[in-house]
Amino acid sequence: MDTDEQEAADDEAPEPAVASRRPRVCVWLIAVATVLAVVSVLSTWVRTQALDTDTWVRMSDELLEQEEVRSTLAAHLVDVLYEQIDLGAELGDRLPEELEGLGGPLAGALRGALTDSVERLLGTDAIRTAWTETNRTAHEALVRILRDETRDAISTSDGAVTLELGVLVRAVAERLGLSADVLDRLPDDAGSVVVFESSELADVQDAVALLDLLAWFSFVLVVALYALAVYLAGDHRPSVLRSVGLSLIAAGVFVLLVRSIATARLVDAVVENPANEAAAQVAAEVVTRLIREMAWSGILYGIVLAGFALLLGEWRWAVAVRRTVAPALNSPPTTVAAGVLGLLVLLVWWSPGRAFQSWTTALTLVLLLVVATVALRRRTIAEFSDVTAADVWASLRSGRSTA
Repeated sequence: MDTDEQEAADDEAPEPAVASRRPRVCVWLIAVATVLAVVSVLSTWVRTQALDTDTWVRMSDELLEQEEVRSTLAAHLVDVLYEQIDLGAELGDRLPEELEGLGGPLAGALRGALTDSVERLLGTDAIRTAWTETNRTAHEALVRILRDETRDAISTSDGAVTLELGVLVRAVAERLGLSADVLDRLPDDAGSVVVFESSELADVQDAVALLDLLAWFSFVLVVALYALAVYLAGDHRPSVLRSVGLSLIAAGVFVLLVRSIATARLVDAVVENPANEAAAQVAAEVVTRLIREMAWSGILYGIVLAGFALLLGEWRWAVAVRRTVAPALNSPPTTVAAGVLGLLVLLVWWSPGRAFQSWTTALTLVLLLVVATVALRRRTIAEFSDVTAADVWASLRSGRSTA
């Protein structure tokens, strides 16, 4: 080789320094993308569940179907009625004059039965409608507060943000047959529940604004960083793709652990009466269900990516699988496209982790599926272009290795 040819070869060859830096860059890209994947789960949950009124109302209706929640809510409403109304005096007025003194003891004796009656009332259509309307009005106002917009229906007075249950208290009182005079004496803020202290409001608003913003692009950024890591990997793409899958699995497991620890600590911090702990746990489970779904979806996606990376390798079983699916993937493009479309319909129906409820996640997953299909099809055409379905069937029937 003369000097000119040697210089040309040197120009075409990648610089060792650049090649040596690529694995390190891929590791950093995967690490940053994994952290953002966790953030994406939280931001998506905030936007699609915590800050979406329709979703919140459906969730609150589901909460009322839980026995533990109805029991706790019934006890709270009865406590409010006993605090706001002298039921002993009310009962005494309805008793004969010589028995008026029994009103107080009778009211105390009836407390348990009254709680059971209210719990049954919470299952009626009238109370469910009041519950739904209360939650819709309250959540719409709460979202406006958290986004620092118009504030109404929920007040921030006296150092706290409160959820007003006065409408529900009145609905229960009416169903219990209390007189109009008694109902008029119920204050508008009867049954108010503190959501969080207003001293924390500014911090919560900042966090909501940040997560609301991240929800728009965090998922796309995660996918872009993972894709860039795979692209830069060069000859090491299967191993880097496998690392991406394992990272998604790790992120999903981490989110599940954080959710479990956070809900347990939140229940311990919020619940003062041990009798309310079961209802609080049920509420925490329902409210954070989407986080769990997305975490498990991330684990599933990670398993699929890691499995696909292994499928592209040179292991004997991977070669055997590629040979087995080669007749299908080597079919005309229209046939392969029809198969991919059928798989997409199945995924849309399943929508793991609400993946197809957002156009960004849906489009990204569609692109990933198409890219994976094209990559695997090119591989099978290069390796097993002459293998037919009959060959595969004959190998399977004979039990011979398809390697």
